[in-house]
Amino acid sequence: MKLKGVNPIAQHIEKAVLGLTVVIFLGVISMQFVTEPNKVKINSSRSVSPDQIYNELESKANALQSQISDLTPALPDVEPVNLLQRYNKAFEANSGDTAHLTSALGSGIDVASQLHIVITAGRGTDVGPIESMYVPATSTPIASSTWGTLDPYAILQVPEYEEFVPAAQPFDFPSVSIEVDFSGTTLRDILQGTEEYPGVPRLFWVSTGMAVMGLDVQRQALQNDGSWSSSESISTPPGTPLPTNAVNKNDGLVRLNTIIASAQEVASQVMRPMFPPTISGPLWQPPSDSLDSESSTLTEIQKAQRQLARLTAEVNRLKNPTRSTSSSTRSTGTRASSSQRGSRSSSSSSSSGGRSTGKSNINDQKIEHLESQIETVQAALERLGVESDLAIAASSDILDQEFIQLWAHDLGVTAGDTYRYRTRIVLNNPYFRKGPYLDETNEAQQALTIEPFANGQWSQWSEPVAVGSKEFFFVTEASKPVIGEQLPQARIELYSMYYGYYRRTSLSLAPGQPLLGEMRISSDLFLMDTDAIKSNDVAGYIQSINEDRRSRQNNTELPQGLSSAPSRLSINLDSYMIEIANDPLSQSNAQGSQDLRLLFRLADGSIDSRIPAIERGSRLYKQAQSSATMASRARLRPTGQPAKSEAADLFISIDP
Repeated sequence: MKLKGVNPIAQHIEKAVLGLTVVIFLGVISMQFVTEPNKVKINSSRSVSPDQIYNELESKANALQSQISDLTPALPDVEPVNLLQRYNKAFEANSGDTAHLTSALGSGIDVASQLHIVITAGRGTDVGPIESMYVPATSTPIASSTWGTLDPYAILQVPEYEEFVPAAQPFDFPSVSIEVDFSGTTLRDILQGTEEYPGVPRLFWVSTGMAVMGLDVQRQALQNDGSWSSSESISTPPGTPLPTNAVNKNDGLVRLNTIIASAQEVASQVMRPMFPPTISGPLWQPPSDSLDSESSTLTEIQKAQRQLARLTAEVNRLKNPTRSTSSSTRSTGTRASSSQRGSRSSSSSSSSGGRSTGKSNINDQKIEHLESQIETVQAALERLGVESDLAIAASSDILDQEFIQLWAHDLGVTAGDTYRYRTRIVLNNPYFRKGPYLDETNEAQQALTIEPFANGQWSQWSEPVAVGSKEFFFVTEASKPVIGEQLPQARIELYSMYYGYYRRTSLSLAPGQPLLGEMRISSDLFLMDTDAIKSNDVAGYIQSINEDRRSRQNNTELPQGLSSAPSRLSINLDSYMIEIANDPLSQSNAQGSQDLRLLFRLADGSIDSRIPAIERGSRLYKQAQSSATMASRARLRPTGQPAKSEAADLFISIDP
């Protein structure tokens, strides 16, 4: 029945609502099967359905359990903290105000009276007379020259050695070693005050003590006119421990005190630095040992005591290696001619791998040799009536040592030149950064606190020392010219430095003939390719052929990376003999004959005259003869020796 007066929408609204409800219900039901609206978000990129939640939780739990049971977990990065830098900043920012306790912690104790110490008044000149510290001079230097052959693997460790050696092997180089003595007990007396010197108040130096911070060495070269050149500093070997390079006047007191402590710890290496590692040439020894005994003013007892103290210190150093504050490695660089020098780009394992075992063996051999020398010196002292144990019981404090032996090495010398040297010792300045303890209105006193080091007085100049030339000649004999007979003859010996020793050849010359010849070289010498063979392998091969020379003679095949050195060496001095004549300045001998004088034109165009009798008696000729004799029986030493002092990294140069 049709309702009258009712709107059609009103008539069917309930059907429309019911139908929409059914549609929504069916949509929700279908979404549960067609889509996954109930997924749980795990992270920003991943979600899982509700039935997978427990699986995810189980996976997370297992991961945490594995981390808990991991015996070697990955540790988080820790940002390094420079405590010294923080302390220095706090020290510099300190206003000087003194903090006061609100109440006393208890009754005080007069420590000074209990220890019988005299305490000076607070600040200003009450500390006593203040003057610059006087540092006495060292003894007159003793200098000696030598040639040696640098270990090729030393350049891989310290590339700076390239500056001092030829471009190709063998790396023969000349050097001069300078040795002096310094009296620590004299310095102590001056610090405490004498009639001549007021001294330094104890509060300035007793806390840290005094330490040798370096040895300044200057040289002069002999000029052609007989005068000496201006003074210049020497070129020390790279890797020499130099405390003076580690502190500057802008640093704080804490920095200086740290370097003082390090210098005291490795005093023997600072005062007596190592010589560059050589594989051929005479073994290095101090100038006082290498020069004739009559050239030294020391008594036999003093020499033996100094030698015993030095040998004992060296044994202790080898048995107790120095700590190093630097773990950084040096880049090796690159240089051409691998067969002669070896590329500088070799990996660190190539060179360092040969230093571990090889170095240990070398150190053991050195210790054994040094201990044998100690026994010999001790026996000599006992024969001289001196108790040898007392000689080695020296204090580590330099102020307790009557004789402090120091030396330095000059690698910047030119072959054939003559030099002389002077030295001064460098100590820590006890006034450094202690201005508040002095009169702050006194500019002279405040000026004493600026420099971190105190320089000693310059010593006297040493006796001239001649550096052997790379090549030279001597006239050993000459025949007197007779008119109408054959040309006069002269016996000439030519010398050339090769692999650490002078090689020699002889020839007979007549006027007008050149000075040139050819000399034989030992078959036991070889060149090393540092790219192709490790230093410990070379060291092992050298040791094997030194133990059994016949194995080398019977087996001419060298290991890969080694090549035989030339068996002959040509020498041409680009000079020739001009004339042989009677020396007009000499007196006739018992037979009525005079000395002969020979004239030579040298490579630079100058004229040189030689007298055989003087030549044969010269010291240089005897040294060259001795070197050539040693060369015939000398053997190469193992490679892989340390190329720099173990203490060098304690004194890294810092920017001002």
